[in-house]
Amino acid sequence: MREIEFPQKLEFLLTTPARYKVLYGGRGGMKTESIARALAILSVQQKLRIACFREFQKSIAESVYQTIVHVIGEYELEDQFEILEKSIRCIRTGSEFLFLGLRYNIDSIKSLSRIDIAWVEEARNVSKTSLDKLGPTIRGRHETDKAGMGGPFGLGPEIWFSFNPELDTDEVYKRFVLKRDIYAPEFIPNEKTGELERYAIVTKVGWEDNKWFPADMRRDMLIAKAADEADWLHVWEGHTKQTLDGAIYAKEIKKVLVDGRRGKVPYDPSKPVHAFWDLGHADHTSIWFVQRVGMYYNVINFYQNRLEKVPHYIEMMQSFEYNYGTIYLPHDGENETLASRSVAKIVRDSYPGKVKIVPRVAKKEMGIRAARMIFDFCNFDEDNTSEGWQCLCRYQYEIKDGQYSKMPLHNEYSDGADAFQTFALSLKSETASTKFKERTDNMPKLITLGSANTTWMGNL
Repeated sequence: MREIEFPQKLEFLLTTPARYKVLYGGRGGMKTESIARALAILSVQQKLRIACFREFQKSIAESVYQTIVHVIGEYELEDQFEILEKSIRCIRTGSEFLFLGLRYNIDSIKSLSRIDIAWVEEARNVSKTSLDKLGPTIRGRHETDKAGMGGPFGLGPEIWFSFNPELDTDEVYKRFVLKRDIYAPEFIPNEKTGELERYAIVTKVGWEDNKWFPADMRRDMLIAKAADEADWLHVWEGHTKQTLDGAIYAKEIKKVLVDGRRGKVPYDPSKPVHAFWDLGHADHTSIWFVQRVGMYYNVINFYQNRLEKVPHYIEMMQSFEYNYGTIYLPHDGENETLASRSVAKIVRDSYPGKVKIVPRVAKKEMGIRAARMIFDFCNFDEDNTSEGWQCLCRYQYEIKDGQYSKMPLHNEYSDGADAFQTFALSLKSETASTKFKERTDNMPKLITLGSANTTWMGNL
């Protein structure tokens, strides 16, 4: 067994107890590798149950499983570990590594007994919903428990995050960097003694902190800086950027933020809520919830899931207890399901007389164009639509041979963006939308969220 080398700046992973440990920064800082090394060291010293999470994980290949295996092999620890197909176990201590996706497993994760360390890799993709549920899920035992409180220091389980920042609207960046004083203060008072105890360690880690930073990467980094300093600041220095490369709604997203149209948008019980769907099964079924206030649209909620049947989404809609107006389904809503009943038929059974089908457009670009035109008239609730907002921010064109194609990239974010197009296409045909824009170019712009002005004609 070789001695495991460890970056001095990150020794707190091994020596200092804290509920949250957050590593973020640019390329070359050894964040992932260092956490894998720390977990290997801790797991051979004591029995720990370590859950390695990502927001989306469809297979073990998408996890940090291979990173852990690499560390075990590099430091000649093969005789200490049993490498199983979907987990890893330390033979000496009985420590166990589990690999799971968060987004659609968070409720089942609650049933896992005794997690000592939860590591969330690529945490920039983690949704508000997952973060809200993760803390209460990874919970310790009472101090009177004979088995101890759990965690690597016997003071309760720890949650570790590692990520390269991308957008400053990403939930994990907002909480642990921009609003750290609120969500992750360094110290909090002990409930019993009143003495301050460490709660969160948030550390920016960069290539300059890596004493093993290889020469070839250094050359790549210097070339990147000379070629495009803005991109270098993001990739290598860990700065955020306004929008992703190839982001379809880049200008629209930026304008919403500049205008201050993303914040608290309350539900008005006196006005109907209209629901706009995009359908999927292996993909997501996504739903936006919108109210019209004067000439503006208050986007008050968003929900999506996958591998769930239609009744699940109806139950979710009912749980919100909204006063529903029209429920808009995409063109394939009339297609028969395996039970020989269409989605539209199932939804109509619960909401008779309220379901409409939005016709299919000839080209995807028409839906994108329609969506672009309504951004100026939308207010977004920051908390309730955070996952949908992430979909809009990360809706990108495909890149082929170094060039942006005319087709959007189909990934875990595209279905939420398609549901937003259902919203846009429900309002006007392409021709009518052009006339609508001409009529509204000189309308007063929104100053405060939820303000109402003169009512204008529309289909909602």
